[in-house]
Amino acid sequence: MFLNLTTEKGLQQIPSPPGEGRVRRSLLNLPIINPERLRTAKVLVDKAVKMRMVFSIQGPYPVVRAALKARGWVERRLPRPNQHWSRCRGDDGNDADDIDDDDDSPDDREEDPDDMCDLMSRMVRNETSYFYWTTRRETVDNRSLRKEQMTNHYAKAGTFTTKVGLCVNLRNLRWFDAADLDSFFPRCYRLGAEDEKHAFIEDYRRTACTSLIQCVVERIRGERGEGGGTAGSTDQSCQSQKKACKRRAMSLVASRMIDSALKVCQDFLDSLEHNDIDIALETPPSLTEQEWLEFIHNYYLVVHDGVEIEESFHYVNSCQAMLRKLRDVNPQLDTDGIHNIWIVKPGAKSRGRGIMCAKRLDDILRLVDSDPALIKDSKWVVQKYLERPLLVHGTKFDLRQWFLVTDWNPLTVWFYKKCYLRFSTQPYSVETLDSSVHLCNNSIQKHFQPSQQRHPEVPEDNMWSCDQFRAFLSGQGRAAEWGSVVVPGMKKAVVHALQTAQDLVESRRGSFELYGADFMLGRDLRPWLIEINASPTMAPSTAVTTRLCAAVQEDTLRVVLDRRLDRGAHTGGFQLIYKQPILLSLRRGQATVTYAQSLLGAPETRLTALDNGLRIASEETGHSTCTVGLWIGCGSRYETEKNNGAGFFLEHMAFKGTKKHTQMALEQQVESMGAHLSAYTSREHTAYYMKTLAKDLPKAVELLSEVVQSNALNEADIEQQRSVVLRELEEVEGSLQDVCLDLLHATAFQGTPLGHSVLGPSQNARTLSRQDLVDFIRSHYKAPRMVLAAAGGVTHEELVGLAKQHFSGISFEYEDDAVPVLSPCRFSGSEIRMRDDDMPLAHIAIAVEGASAASPDIVPLMVANSIIGSYDITFGGGKHLSSRLARLASEESLCHSFQAFHSSYSDTGLLGIYFVTDKHHIDDMMHWSQNAWMNLCTTVTESDVARAKNALKASLVGQLDGTTPICDDIGRHVLNYGRRIPLAEWDARIDAVTPRMVRDVCSKYIYDKCPAVSAVGPVEQLPDYNRMRSAMYWLRF
Repeated sequence: MFLNLTTEKGLQQIPSPPGEGRVRRSLLNLPIINPERLRTAKVLVDKAVKMRMVFSIQGPYPVVRAALKARGWVERRLPRPNQHWSRCRGDDGNDADDIDDDDDSPDDREEDPDDMCDLMSRMVRNETSYFYWTTRRETVDNRSLRKEQMTNHYAKAGTFTTKVGLCVNLRNLRWFDAADLDSFFPRCYRLGAEDEKHAFIEDYRRTACTSLIQCVVERIRGERGEGGGTAGSTDQSCQSQKKACKRRAMSLVASRMIDSALKVCQDFLDSLEHNDIDIALETPPSLTEQEWLEFIHNYYLVVHDGVEIEESFHYVNSCQAMLRKLRDVNPQLDTDGIHNIWIVKPGAKSRGRGIMCAKRLDDILRLVDSDPALIKDSKWVVQKYLERPLLVHGTKFDLRQWFLVTDWNPLTVWFYKKCYLRFSTQPYSVETLDSSVHLCNNSIQKHFQPSQQRHPEVPEDNMWSCDQFRAFLSGQGRAAEWGSVVVPGMKKAVVHALQTAQDLVESRRGSFELYGADFMLGRDLRPWLIEINASPTMAPSTAVTTRLCAAVQEDTLRVVLDRRLDRGAHTGGFQLIYKQPILLSLRRGQATVTYAQSLLGAPETRLTALDNGLRIASEETGHSTCTVGLWIGCGSRYETEKNNGAGFFLEHMAFKGTKKHTQMALEQQVESMGAHLSAYTSREHTAYYMKTLAKDLPKAVELLSEVVQSNALNEADIEQQRSVVLRELEEVEGSLQDVCLDLLHATAFQGTPLGHSVLGPSQNARTLSRQDLVDFIRSHYKAPRMVLAAAGGVTHEELVGLAKQHFSGISFEYEDDAVPVLSPCRFSGSEIRMRDDDMPLAHIAIAVEGASAASPDIVPLMVANSIIGSYDITFGGGKHLSSRLARLASEESLCHSFQAFHSSYSDTGLLGIYFVTDKHHIDDMMHWSQNAWMNLCTTVTESDVARAKNALKASLVGQLDGTTPICDDIGRHVLNYGRRIPLAEWDARIDAVTPRMVRDVCSKYIYDKCPAVSAVGPVEQLPDYNRMRSAMYWLRF
């Protein structure tokens, strides 16, 4: 047995290598192994090595280990880490993260030598690991990894996972996004940096002024019985201090300190409005240093000791007015409270170690000055404490939210749908600054016994799941705010933090990293980002974390492993919340981006369906504007001869008022948003869409819902629109290109609905009744035929929520089950001529039946059309134009313009050429156009196809140049294909086209086929139809 094992694995009588990470054994003490088990293990190992499925884990991650083994991976064990070294590194290292994983947790390795997994681990000890999951970043050197190796850390992520890094980098947010840092991150300073130390002192003094003003207002309100707020949320410290003060009969503080506070606040407001630039440099500051010392001393007496201010009631109105002004510029005013408490953090420690709360300036500065080493490295961080957070049964909590980064360039962020709350063991109070009250870290709270005074509904294990918290909010009538305030706020805060660190983190394709962000909630449920932790703890310390931590680890593997193999793989609780457009992801120093990178960096289009069948599709690009619209699968093809033009008429009626808004009110709503509301109707689609600011998305969806579902359809408005539609019909007669192409459809699909004009005949415009329009809506405006599409600064979850709110009531049933069915539209080779010799130019179109939108032949036909190209007399280039037909048109003056086109519908299409020429060159231009078709069928070359493919790719990318065309592309794609075809897939399909494929497909659709021809203008020279038909083939071998 030993010889067989030695032969298979080349074992020798030497100690096991350190990389095996096990008790060292020699051949003399190795156990006897079952041969059958050995053969099975070798087969599994060979397969894993061949498929590069060898992994290594360092740390207590049994869930990850089990999930990988279930996928067929084999573990190569790492040496046990030096615990003393790693802890020292975590405390004093220059790039230490906020790592809250429990280093004291035991390693869960099994020591059963006869276990199959243990046996396979020994067999791969000399193989390369292709997947690393470790607690600490330094365990694996990213620089030595090959591109196919994966690891769960990025280098230099300490730029946002340390307290100092997050504090410094978030200040650069204004360069990355138009967001206010103070609206989600409490004010923060590095006390080791001299300039920031002075900034903190100034902030502390100014906060003392605002706190004093708030205290004055709250005390007077308390005397008058005007205290507002919900139960359990009112700060009662002022009133309790006041009563204590009366009992002690202490002396009063002079009211001039209120004047000083108001003056400091007004000077601060003036500085924000730049009114201070007119003040002379020699103007003294608001208060001298001596005055500040006196003010702070009196502030402590008033706020901390409960001393009264003489005649303070005279200042109530002034203080209230100042608070209103401050609230407009300081989002943190409501959470600041009145005690001026700051939380002091040693920047290189994690899991709550060394964190203290202090409310006296001299105490804070003395605490920092006591550690010269931390001062030298600027490691002390002081952050404004949220004195008035949301409490649950009078107890403070924070919220742990996981998110996953799978790429830094372009930045790709996944947000976990579940999170959990961590409670402190003591009731909340600002009277004591003990860590048992104010620090919610489990590593801190586990050392304390829950207080007997704590509310009995607060859990004994100090944790809630987000579902339990949502139930609590529901009991207070605030259930909807979880999805509308808390979750969107956390997502934005996470993305903003990552944006500011993107240029500093070393991106690597094979890496990913799971982070844990800690948030607190204000009383308005606004989330406040406290810190971001690398390697968030996965210890099953409570029932809540046992369930959630196991799920998040399993779902992380779904994203980083399963989704690599199958883009449609289920990602569990993770949802993609941000994928940066490739052009925005260029880092400083990068000047170019490859075409392939631009395709890979294109944001993903997400698709969701409601219960009634309505589909929601969106692409988030991170812009400040967005376009949102409703695309409906109905158009002139769904009309009869009697109601032809009803869809176009409804398009005009859409903006004439709804049941809720008159026309004027609707227009005012749109104008006040600075938005653009529009609509269009085609042969198979109708669209209503609006371009607006991203923040106005909810209002835009509401208005679109009203326009589609609650159109007033007043008789007076209908009569008024008749004249408008008739006038547009007259104007269209002047657009000869539209006339020519309408005639082409009329003759090519004669006797079928595709032959109908989108606008309809003038007779129908005069006779359509309100009932005709209502019947059209009832027959075709059904949820399964609708797509709510959006592009730009939108989040898919928000859009889905709005769709449920506004479109869930749209019916999916048809009256009497009369489901409209599209009748086949046959193609007829034919011609139609409208001769008018008074016109200066002839407009002519020739087409054959093309491929449907979903046909696999669509891409080769697009390449074929790109070979023919287009031309206009204003083009430069002349004989140097790449298109053969364009060169002839330029050199021989054959036409003023031409363009190849392909109009595709659900079951058919039109493939043709449209040109404009004078009456003397009609015959020549028709000859060379048909000649170009014959060349496609017979002699197309490799260079022709290569040039056409490049031109087609540029056209596909170039036409998506804004949120509106992207939104339109999404809506039409989902209606035609059931999904949005990404640019990368179009690119792959185009690359797969060969000259042989072009010749074969063009022969299928063009060669020896009867064309349809339409001509308008002086068309006497247009050849006879039989002659044009005979030019559709060549008599050659």
